[in-house]
Amino acid sequence: MYETASKRLHGFDIAELTQESEAKPIQGEASYFSETGDKSRLFLISKDALDKPTSNNSSEAKRKKKRNRKTVVFNDIFTHNGRDYRVNSAKSGLYAEILAKIIEQFELASQKWGRVFAIRFDLHSHYYSGDNKRITLFRKRLFQRLKREYGFSEIGFCWVREMEKSKAQHYHWVLFLDGNLIRHSSRINHMIKHAWEDETGAYHVPVIKRPFYFGKAEDIAQDVIYRVSYLAKARGKGYRDKQAKDYQTSRMKKGANHGR
Repeated sequence: MYETASKRLHGFDIAELTQESEAKPIQGEASYFSETGDKSRLFLISKDALDKPTSNNSSEAKRKKKRNRKTVVFNDIFTHNGRDYRVNSAKSGLYAEILAKIIEQFELASQKWGRVFAIRFDLHSHYYSGDNKRITLFRKRLFQRLKREYGFSEIGFCWVREMEKSKAQHYHWVLFLDGNLIRHSSRINHMIKHAWEDETGAYHVPVIKRPFYFGKAEDIAQDVIYRVSYLAKARGKGYRDKQAKDYQTSRMKKGANHGR
């Protein structure tokens, strides 16, 4: 049995970013907080359906959850490649397969660049879509501009699709970027909004507190993985049409360490 990790981690810089004000670096410890701000509550988890959105008379709210064979874990320590990571498994548990993919891409980013810039953001929509075509278009638009303006050769990422009380899906994202080329989020925040939002107001990027981490990979690893483990939560996933995916990650491969 692993003992629950409780101490705060040191040795890295984080910064807070909102849409209204410029992000500034914050020195010191990272505090652990809920992504949603919801109060703690008890959930009973069934084997066939981990959760359901609030039901009403609409066909969207009655959309059935797609069954899957992913493994749900409830431990607060997750071991990957022989290393233990503290994770946020509260409430609904985490899908082990998604969590392992996210950690794998972070570890590859660490090997390649030494210093890593990790940023969390969400994308909301007012309309349900049976596929993920818009998210694919968003990714292409954003990545083209990131590579053009920063010179990134590779971009690590994971996105997950979820649908809970709302009638439409939303997406949670994390990007892993070369920390030798970027260390501040003011420009990238604008790029994200430009690639997702439109003039109708049907698509928007909500504010997330303290969304990014920057520093030597070994210094920020534990806090980054704890934070982004939220993407692997079991709650909210599976409410989709057959052709839509619950998640997608980058496919970075092992290579020489180019950290400077």
